Amino acid sequence: MSFIDSVIAFIREYYLDPIINDSGYNIFNTLTWAVILGIAVYVLIYFLQKMNIKIDAKSLGATMPFVIAGASLRVVADTGAVSPPFSYVLITPNIYFFVFLVTAACLIFSLVLQKFKAVKSFHMPYAVLGCIFIVIVYWVLFSVGTVVNWWVPFAVAAVGIGAALLVGAAAKAAGSTIFSDKTNLMLLAAHMMDATSTVIGIEVFGYIEKHVVPAFLIELTGTALVMYPLKLIIFVLVVWLLDKGLEKAVAGENEAEKEQIGQIKNAIKFVIIILGLAPGIRNSIRLFFGV
Repeated sequence: MSFIDSVIAFIREYYLDPIINDSGYNIFNTLTWAVILGIAVYVLIYFLQKMNIKIDAKSLGATMPFVIAGASLRVVADTGAVSPPFSYVLITPNIYFFVFLVTAACLIFSLVLQKFKAVKSFHMPYAVLGCIFIVIVYWVLFSVGTVVNWWVPFAVAAVGIGAALLVGAAAKAAGSTIFSDKTNLMLLAAHMMDATSTVIGIEVFGYIEKHVVPAFLIELTGTALVMYPLKLIIFVLVVWLLDKGLEKAVAGENEAEKEQIGQIKNAIKFVIIILGLAPGIRNSIRLFFGV
């Protein structure tokens, strides 16, 4: 086999086949998607700053409908309602590009409305368009699917949020202020919800984990409950590094530079929230419809 043939075979095995067969992740595509995500976050922060869009809780809230719609759209592929090659658009990583394009188009449209003073702020039309996106996705889902496990999304939300609040209370009792920041608490809640959806899917319904590291640890420990300490350790460390590390980085800087670094920190946290919330929603809705 020639070098070119070997490269083509490698790309097909580790990149194309997982999309065509929806077979999940491997070490190569996982690392590749992680690098692409890092580049995308950098570019996104750059353009948001150029457009003078403040990265804050209000912007995150307005973006949440697109996260919910995008995560739920992935379930449309799980139902089998869309056939190849169109279904490939709804498989990772293609679905991220598709949802990003829809979200970016709605954001630009909303910013144009704001620029021409049709609205006071872009947040409202942006969020409304996201809600319309949700309605369309769920209209499709309820048209092709049947509710099987209605309780799952409620259990995921209750346990995930409850676990985050419990950890937050424990941290406060121990004298730590790490979760006094609502964004940090939201980040933890998103990933506790993701962990809960994984636990319910695997331990109750016999699903399998497709991500490389979680799958390895679940196989090693023999239980999906390992997701809770895994998420807790990783994201407490991440939050601490973001808050304390960047706090030292801005020491002695002028106000403009502090503001810029603060925006970068917020953007990274919001991306991490989405990375937990999106799969948690997808898992919950998939179990909700029993697909």
